[in-house]
Amino acid sequence: MRRSKPYHKADLRRVLIDAARDHIAAHGHLSLSLRALAAQAGVTTAAPYHHFADRRALLLAVAEEAYATLLTQSQAVTASALPPAEKLMVLGMNFLRFAEAQPRLMELMFESELTTPVIDPALSALQTQAYAAQIAVIAQALPHISSLEVSVRAMALWSLIYGYATLRAKLSMRPYDPTDVPTDQVDRAVLDRAVIAALAP
Repeated sequence: MRRSKPYHKADLRRVLIDAARDHIAAHGHLSLSLRALAAQAGVTTAAPYHHFADRRALLLAVAEEAYATLLTQSQAVTASALPPAEKLMVLGMNFLRFAEAQPRLMELMFESELTTPVIDPALSALQTQAYAAQIAVIAQALPHISSLEVSVRAMALWSLIYGYATLRAKLSMRPYDPTDVPTDQVDRAVLDRAVIAALAP
């Protein structure tokens, strides 16, 4: 006699989030479905709805975890004893490495149904906290400049970091990359110019 699928299983929420993240890494978020993840987890199609109202709620949980990881890294950097320029460099390199390792996850976090036409409030709050890390470093390094100037410099810095990461993920930088220099070295050189501008007297 064939055993039917269990209605539920222990820690199904964790199982679904991990499975969703794996799916996104391999295929992107557009093709993800709760029905397919339920089958993969070996539970009924109704079981996931005890943890997530719909597909979007699951995507949001995945994105929130990714943001939280980046935020923890950023807060550790800003709390360190590194000089301001090095803090900004590490913040930038951390994001570039994340974007390179998880381009489809980055797309979910920044260019998906979670952000368009209006960004989800939960993600907006996490973005604000992460952005505050750059604000704090610049303000601490340049206490004499106005809050407006701090904000403008942080905006310019983040625009370069995110824009560069996005262009890299979409391979738009490939035609311009020096072929005889390691990518990491090029990334550091680009960020160095941005950091110098952000902390200029």
